[in-house]
Amino acid sequence: MMCKVIKMYPLWGFLLSFPLWTVSCVDNKYDLDKDIDMTINVGGEHLTIPAGSSDTAYLSKIIEVEEGDILQPDAATRVYHLTKKDDIDVEPTTVKEVTISETTTNLSPTEIVNATSSSVEVPATVTTFGDFEAKSNNIDEALKELGALYAKAPVDLILTIDFQKEQSLNFTRVQANKLKIVFPDYIVFKAEEGIQGHELILDGQVLSENGSSYSRTLKVEGYKFSENAGAGRKPNEGTLTIEGVISMEGEVVTTGVSGTGTLSLVPKTVLREMTANSVTGVIQPEIKAETTNIELNDLPDFLKDEETRMDITNPVILLRAENQLETPVEVDAVLTPMKGNAQIDGKEVKVGSGYGKTPVVLASGKNVIALSRTGECTIEGVTSNVKVEDINDLLETIPDDIEVDLQPVVRNEGYYTAELGRAYEMPSSYEVDVPLSFEQNLNIVYNDSVQDLNKDLNDLDKVILKKANVLLTVDNAIPLKLQLKPENVLIKDVYGNELTAVKKTIEEDKQYVTESTDGEKPVTSELVLNLTSEDTAFLSKIDRICFKLTAAPGSANGVPLKDTQWLKVTSIKLSVPGGVNVDLN
Repeated sequence: MMCKVIKMYPLWGFLLSFPLWTVSCVDNKYDLDKDIDMTINVGGEHLTIPAGSSDTAYLSKIIEVEEGDILQPDAATRVYHLTKKDDIDVEPTTVKEVTISETTTNLSPTEIVNATSSSVEVPATVTTFGDFEAKSNNIDEALKELGALYAKAPVDLILTIDFQKEQSLNFTRVQANKLKIVFPDYIVFKAEEGIQGHELILDGQVLSENGSSYSRTLKVEGYKFSENAGAGRKPNEGTLTIEGVISMEGEVVTTGVSGTGTLSLVPKTVLREMTANSVTGVIQPEIKAETTNIELNDLPDFLKDEETRMDITNPVILLRAENQLETPVEVDAVLTPMKGNAQIDGKEVKVGSGYGKTPVVLASGKNVIALSRTGECTIEGVTSNVKVEDINDLLETIPDDIEVDLQPVVRNEGYYTAELGRAYEMPSSYEVDVPLSFEQNLNIVYNDSVQDLNKDLNDLDKVILKKANVLLTVDNAIPLKLQLKPENVLIKDVYGNELTAVKKTIEEDKQYVTESTDGEKPVTSELVLNLTSEDTAFLSKIDRICFKLTAAPGSANGVPLKDTQWLKVTSIKLSVPGGVNVDLN
């Protein structure tokens, strides 16, 4: 009888596929045919068929990204980053102008002459006063306390002094002699002759000539109540009442008095309506920001898998905002990871002092606030780092989007100045930067399959065997420990039905591809997948192998994932314990 050594090409087609299911998304262009050692050791304890090795599979091939995807390697460091940025819509905030009504103050008439005969000169002391009261309604709720109000343009305060005489009294002139009109100290006058602070000094001015009245128009620039918080004026239910006293004291001299009777000095002031467009005080305007959705689309398949769990060393969310107010604006925020329209596992991350967390403060001017897990960030331009220890909750299960509810708020209880009627803009944006540097709790799932195997294996129905082992030797320079579990391997026929008669086992110590602890130096591992079946022709029925390769807890913590890191299947063998029986009939 003659024995022949038969080349079984279908076995090669089967073996060539295994690099595809030991790692995710390995490029199908790898061709092992040129590397196959065709020598077959027939008989003995084992039949072993060497099948060569694969090309080096860089992460840039395993994790395929396209231009525009949110997962990209950094151009300089080659570290993979999830990046996303967009604008945040913040409505302009405006504090309404304050309009203070016109107000008239009548000072009590003061008798300056009581004559029974003619007199050349009659001096008289003047002491009088009147209540000053001005009101403003519909004060903006943002104005908690007013330290000062200033008008768009100075308004007129008109002082008039009339003279009333009784009986047959006549006079030629009334002249002021160091006559002082004292206004409330909160009235701010434009500087001019005779004005000293909040006082008007009339000295030598003729107040009346042959019975005429005196009139003087002063320019009022505003009101200044206090420089310190707590001592200003507080609106009451939207109404501001400004109260005070206007007084007059000093001396006047009346000359050319003839006849009998009395002469009285009657002062009056009228302050015209004032519209204030500048305020200093405790100002806490409402700032509204629209809810923002950070959409995490264009992700690689392995990040979208339902079983994928991320444990990122230091994810960063940047908030960029220009604060045009002359006061700090705090930002409270609730960030919620969403799948579809549902919140993921009830998780949310709260930020800001309003939730008892570290304050997030936007100073006047341009701000770049970094929210991160460690409270440290090396991104250029960051003005403030805020530690958010639970920020990874947003990414543990990769969401479709992160719903961001921002609540900018002014909590400043001190004074600052704002323009009334002005629309204060707050141009804002966000930027997500997640460097793929993993911690112990990482769980990533690679899903893939090997298809169309039957066209190469169907002729093996003549080979009688119940057991076959697939041996893979792998060099891994990726800082991820990988695991192939038996339950994560499915064997299917050409109809898509699972071949349940094929049992899959992997010994515990042969399931793992050991990680590189530094992401540079490779580590060698061996995986052994055991296939057994009572059906002696089971190899000929296999058409598709589906699998999941999962990342397992390893010792490489905080090592960045780079597209230059690699994995290489250095050896692939099919081993048949006990040899192969071939029916040559």
